[in-house]
Amino acid sequence: MRTYDVALPIKKPVVFPALCVVCEAKNPDDAIDLSILGADSPSYLTMAVDTALALDVDPKYYGTNTINRIAGVPACRKCASGLKWYHRRLKFGYYTAWIPGLLAVLLLPGPIVLKVVLMIACVIAPGILTLVFPPSFGATFFNGTANFEFRSKTVADEFLRLNSDAVPKADARTKPAAALANPENNK
Repeated sequence: MRTYDVALPIKKPVVFPALCVVCEAKNPDDAIDLSILGADSPSYLTMAVDTALALDVDPKYYGTNTINRIAGVPACRKCASGLKWYHRRLKFGYYTAWIPGLLAVLLLPGPIVLKVVLMIACVIAPGILTLVFPPSFGATFFNGTANFEFRSKTVADEFLRLNSDAVPKADARTKPAAALANPENNK
């Protein structure tokens, strides 16, 4: 399924439209709070330079998980419970998906290569499932940017209109490259 993504700096306040993020109903009768996993890590260039210089850097330096809270996500009462349940199951999956893979490595007979492949498949399964079956509303937090994901184009467009610092995700990726290609725009 397709999602419509809008990027926003994490430090900026978020304004949601008066539409249910699930069914697009106007003026929904509820608002929910979601906690979503994210990550903070340095750039790939920093990690590559440290590796090339053979610096012995503590692995914790290369990133930490964060829990980001999103308050006031508008949703109808009938839609809110399903959206909360989806995000709870997803978080549980991220924390526990490695367990079946580890059990397979330890208990099943067979070549270690197949066991490792199974372990990797278990670990990445929650992420793959969110790509195949995305929630009506989700977010990805990474290095100071919040990427809000909407299954509804109407809600995404209205969210983009209400948040002045927001950009569509495709624009967020290409904007710095365009600015570098044309230094006149940076003045």
